[in-house]
Amino acid sequence: MQELLEQFKIHLQEKDSSPETIKAYLSDIKKFAGWYRETEGTAPDMNTVGSLDIAEFKRYLLNKKQKPSTINRAIISLSAFFNYLGISNPAKEIKLLPEVKTAPRALERKELLALIRSVRASGKLRDIAIIILLLHTGLRVAELCALNVDDVILKERSGYVVVRSGKGNKRREVPLNSTARNALKEWLDVRDNNSTALFTGKRSNPLSTRAVEQLLKKYSIRAGLENITPHVLRHTFCKSLVDAGESLDRVATLAGHENLNTTAKYTKATGKDLQNAVEKLSWE
Repeated sequence: MQELLEQFKIHLQEKDSSPETIKAYLSDIKKFAGWYRETEGTAPDMNTVGSLDIAEFKRYLLNKKQKPSTINRAIISLSAFFNYLGISNPAKEIKLLPEVKTAPRALERKELLALIRSVRASGKLRDIAIIILLLHTGLRVAELCALNVDDVILKERSGYVVVRSGKGNKRREVPLNSTARNALKEWLDVRDNNSTALFTGKRSNPLSTRAVEQLLKKYSIRAGLENITPHVLRHTFCKSLVDAGESLDRVATLAGHENLNTTAKYTKATGKDLQNAVEKLSWE
């Protein structure tokens, strides 16, 4: 099973799936394998796994009080795995649970300011530029890490970054506002010139996505925030634009979304939006 999962991981990477998607798929499949081993006393042979097994796994997750979105994702992950293996796909026969869709997690204004204060207090111009760029361009973390110095075009009153390794290997230009331009200018003035990469780590090597995730986690903890990932900053960028009245097609172009349905999720209410709505009826 472990060897199959490694091959599946490579397959997903070649399909340009996001690191979050890959992590989720592998986690779900391992969870199923663990449940099957505990239930049947042996590792699953995917060739003999049937729809009844998947249905029982779904029931197990329901009994564990897992969220509908978590259960549905597990079924989708298994379905993708069966399709990759090129064998009969019993997961496709399992109905997904209805979900109440809300917008993805995005930073509220108070949280955003706390995060910015935290990173600015460090005085590290590289880290400041990274977090501001994520917040003000909505770049995927892999796109940010792949940027070279030549991909940054700065003018007196405008600028943009060239994303050459976007999802699906699509190139796009993302405009830079004055906040992002200023942060990048300050970083470019002091960065090590021994590398072509815009953001570098030890030995002038390009910064890895893992390093950016850890960097953001460090400043989030200092700011008293939890579960803040680069993808949350991307969501914050997109939702802020939608909330400001920008059209979905503009937001989709900036974010590099292939489908407007992906962008439309930012028009949905967040949990906080719904809480604020019912608070308006409170008598206290």
